[in-house]
Amino acid sequence: MKQPREHRASGSPKPLIFNATPILYLCKIGASSVFMEISEEKYTTPKVIEEVVDKGKSLGASDAFIAEQLIERSVIRVRRPRNADFIDQILRISDLHRAEAEVLALAKELNGVAIVDESAARQVARIYNVRAHGTAYVLLRLVYEGKLSMESAREVIDKMISTGWRLTAEEYAKLMKELKSA
Repeated sequence: MKQPREHRASGSPKPLIFNATPILYLCKIGASSVFMEISEEKYTTPKVIEEVVDKGKSLGASDAFIAEQLIERSVIRVRRPRNADFIDQILRISDLHRAEAEVLALAKELNGVAIVDESAARQVARIYNVRAHGTAYVLLRLVYEGKLSMESAREVIDKMISTGWRLTAEEYAKLMKELKSA
């Protein structure tokens, strides 16, 4: 079965460091079980937890409580990046939020993959030689590994889009083509 190039060539699995958007949308649409299917270590940062769990709970958002359960059960672990200077450097040269900068810093520190849906964050990641992909990459990986059906992946993507997740028509077409070839 075909797998994304980076996964095939990477050798040992790299930890995945999640930004707020993937956690928020997968929990919002009831697809938090996706996180249990991912075999790599999964991390996020305190600032992401503040955005997703703390702010979400104060608004009564059910996805915040689901995300909190993922953290409490150590499905996703919280880790603070050590290199504050690197975070400050990212923030000086870009318009990224602190949570995104923390995710990139932790991915660099752990030699992992930042899972960020914002294209600006992925562009900054390239500048600093940090591997970065979006939620769609994670879903495709699960399809390639036989842990998620093509139909289920499409359903997850469509539900995320219907709840506000952004994907251009071109990106959607490319993703659907990739799913069909999986």
